[in-house]
Amino acid sequence: MSTTTANPLASVINGLKALTREAISTRSPEHFETLEQQINRFEATVREMQQSLLSERSKSALKNLRAGRPLSEEEKSVLQSVVVGDAESYLRVENNLQDWINELQRLIGEMERLARCEDEATMSQLRGVSKDAVRLMPSLRAYMEEKDRLDRFNRAMANLDEPNRQILAQVVSEMLSSPKR
Repeated sequence: MSTTTANPLASVINGLKALTREAISTRSPEHFETLEQQINRFEATVREMQQSLLSERSKSALKNLRAGRPLSEEEKSVLQSVVVGDAESYLRVENNLQDWINELQRLIGEMERLARCEDEATMSQLRGVSKDAVRLMPSLRAYMEEKDRLDRFNRAMANLDEPNRQILAQVVSEMLSSPKR
C-alpha cells in the first residue's frame, strides 16, 4: 500500500485507538457503542478501498466469466478476493474458535449442573450462564457462516459450469456496484 493510501487509514486507526482507550477506561456502554460504530465505518472504508483496487482486474475477469472463456489463475484470484477475500482473511486471523467451543461446552455443562436445583438463587445463576451462552453464539455462528461461504465459493470455482459462471458473474457484479458488500 502506498504512503498516500496508508495515511488516511493511519489517521482513522489512531482515532480508533483513542476510542478504544476511552471505552476500556470508562467501561461505558455508550463508549463501546461509539467504538463499534466507528469500527463498522472503518471496515466499510477498507472494503471500498479494496474494491477500488480490484475494480479493473475484476471487470476483466467478469468479462471472461460471462463469455464462458477460461479464467487465468490471476482472474480466479481476483474473483476470490472480491467474493470471499474477507471471509478467507477473517478465518486466517481469527484465533478464538477453540476458546469459543470450549466456553460453550463449559457453559452447557454449567447449565446442566444448575438446572438440577430450582431455587431462586440457582435460577438467577442459570439465567446469567444462559445469557453468557446467548452472547457467545453470534461469534460461533459468524465464524461458521464465513467458513461455509468460503467452502461454497471453492466448490463453485472447482465446478465452474455455465450455471455457476452466471451466478458468480451476478454476485461479482452486485458486489462491485454495492456500497454494502
